[in-house]
Amino acid sequence: MPLFSNRRVEEDLERIRKANLPPEKREEEEAKEREAMEALESGDVKITVKDVIAMIIAAFSIVIPYALIFLGLAALVLFFFVRG
Repeated sequence: MPLFSNRRVEEDLERIRKANLPPEKREEEEAKEREAMEALESGDVKITVKDVIAMIIAAFSIVIPYALIFLGLAALVLFFFVRG
């Protein structure tokens, strides 16, 4: 196990960035975070068209390699049966 995991390094960098923000920017960020947490807790999460497109692309990126492997194997088997 590595000494520093990537997730912890990213969290530390985020804390350092927040600590170095000017007070008005820090208040804006905290307000945005509170709004996001309240939306998650209340269940008022809105799914936009961009979210749906991102989910479709993610599903295709998982399915397409398997479909291509299947088609390649089917073509290979068909080739050997037609040839022989």
